[in-house]
Amino acid sequence: MFRDSRFSVRPRFRKAIKRANELTAVYSSPPIPVLEIAQDNGVDVVFADFKDRAEDVSGFCDLERRRIYVNHRDMPKRQSFTMAHELGHWLLHKAIFDDDPDTYRYLPRFATPRHNDLEREANKFAAHLLVPERLLRPVRTSRVSALADAFFVSRSMMEIRLRYK
Repeated sequence: MFRDSRFSVRPRFRKAIKRANELTAVYSSPPIPVLEIAQDNGVDVVFADFKDRAEDVSGFCDLERRRIYVNHRDMPKRQSFTMAHELGHWLLHKAIFDDDPDTYRYLPRFATPRHNDLEREANKFAAHLLVPERLLRPVRTSRVSALADAFFVSRSMMEIRLRYK
């Protein structure tokens, strides 16, 4: 597991949530236009064919080329989460790449996210980018499926978002 000793886990999550909130402050209703946000932050989004890895890979962030690659075969809601997750890597982890490109390039990106602090942080960022607390709070008691549709996320992602702040 990769751990960057410069940061502790909990403050990193607060940083991820704060950054997501800053980016979504201008939006008054869902869904949040994650593609537009990525482009506004200097990242190109490429919908790619991962060929024989298509079942295993939803996407990745190429920090060197300033691109997010998204599996074009995934369902649109999955693509939206992937863009948000990889944008989290771009915004939150670029300094790690700048300090040591080889270390970041070889992170175990396919490891289970709960065992990798950077992946967990990118997931937290994505969840709060796509479903900002200030937009969720007034409708929190609505049906999960209705919330998922309104915020353009999967039902499972919404269930997780409702469970954890």
